[in-house]
Amino acid sequence: VPISPDDLDHIDVARKVAGGGYKWAGHDGSVYPSFVAEHDLGPVPAMTERLAELVELGAFGYHDAVARLGPAFSGWMTRRHGWTPDPDLVLPTVSVLQGVWAVVEAFTDPGDGVLLTPPIYFPFNEIGPTTGRRTVDWPLVRDADGWHYDLDHLARLLADDRGIRLLVLCHPHNPTGRVLTDDQLARIVDLANEHDLVIASDEIHSDFVYPGATHRPLPLIDGSAERTVVLTSGVKTFAMGGLRCAVASFADEHLHARFAEVPAELLGGVNRLGCEAVIAGWDTADDWVDALVALFDRHRHHLVERLADELPEVRVHLPESTFLAWLDLSAFGPGDRPGRWLRERTGVACKGGPPFGAGGGGHVRMTFGTSTAVLDEMLDRL
Repeated sequence: VPISPDDLDHIDVARKVAGGGYKWAGHDGSVYPSFVAEHDLGPVPAMTERLAELVELGAFGYHDAVARLGPAFSGWMTRRHGWTPDPDLVLPTVSVLQGVWAVVEAFTDPGDGVLLTPPIYFPFNEIGPTTGRRTVDWPLVRDADGWHYDLDHLARLLADDRGIRLLVLCHPHNPTGRVLTDDQLARIVDLANEHDLVIASDEIHSDFVYPGATHRPLPLIDGSAERTVVLTSGVKTFAMGGLRCAVASFADEHLHARFAEVPAELLGGVNRLGCEAVIAGWDTADDWVDALVALFDRHRHHLVERLADELPEVRVHLPESTFLAWLDLSAFGPGDRPGRWLRERTGVACKGGPPFGAGGGGHVRMTFGTSTAVLDEMLDRL
């Protein structure tokens, strides 16, 4: 039976609270949580069934489920994005963040430059302080149509700083929702080849790209294979952040071998339940994800339209991807902690923008990956 967006458009708040997850724990109705990049829908039935089966069997010991992780990932990417990664070049990691840090260790040395694209997923701003690398900002620029990549600026940065060795790319971009076009990706790859850069492509939001934009996995761009590590997981798609399973995927054996030199003891092993859950999702959940993306497509338009009609002082651009809205509250003078400022006045808890780096001042990131009822409750409060 086909799944419709309306089939997914409900959540049981009491169950969310009882589950004790980071987002909803302690919720009493006074503050609505919108600060975590995690959606509220699901879980996928096949994932629940597989986990219940393993719990019933007491299957908590050492495992070889990772042998099925690469093929499941390859099948999902083939069906969803037209890219068929080699399962033998897919390595498990605990999280995308762990994978990014491993890429930093594998392909750069202390003092090397690491390019970031602020406003950027805020943990990436810790790469410099925690690894001894230099972070170099390649900021997105905003105009009347939203946030954009300035590729001429990238060319100047690379010409002026020959010590830059790595580009960490949020593809699609968190928090702005911008999706790079094929031509833009080709220019980035050309510059990476010219300046001997490795690209760590964080594609964790790639399943949430809406009509009008297309996600192109970076390895599909000519000349990218020897430069690209794709880092992703089912965490955003299936709301399974607590299960800790991700992948690092390569299109080049030499690059794969260099990454594999990172000691396995530093990477640890993915847990059985997380591995089995994401395999179940990647193997079975195409229709479910289609319905989820259609629902969030409605939500992004609904959010932008309601704010334009009822609170035009908030500046927001329609995101091309993700289930995140990047709201500019500067017209209200929210100070240097806009997230707290908004929560205290509205009872809506969004992630404050300053930790995202350049371009984050006066902004908050709001999650619209929830039910229509909860989204409207938050918009009513705003």
